[in-house]
Amino acid sequence: MRGALEYFAAMKREDIIRDTHGLDGELAALEEQYGLMSADFYHCYRAGELEQTRDFIRWAGYYEAKQEREALYRQLAYERLRELRRRSGLGVLALDPAGA
Repeated sequence: MRGALEYFAAMKREDIIRDTHGLDGELAALEEQYGLMSADFYHCYRAGELEQTRDFIRWAGYYEAKQEREALYRQLAYERLRELRRRSGLGVLALDPAGA
């Protein structure tokens, strides 16, 4: 688990955003296939109400990965916004394109 945490910690905001969008596509396909939004599926899955099929294990993994990435993104985004606010004082924030 430590290796995964170190990997996530090294990710840039742009990587996390790209990764999250990829996970969104995987989750959307499963939601359409089974007619259930991921949050509702995950609640039933964690409660043991669903069988352990390959699709459901994969779906739970995608959902958990998305939750982890969103939490890390929020942390990195808040740090970045704090830095931008510190630099701007009371002025407008200077938000440059990623990688600039």
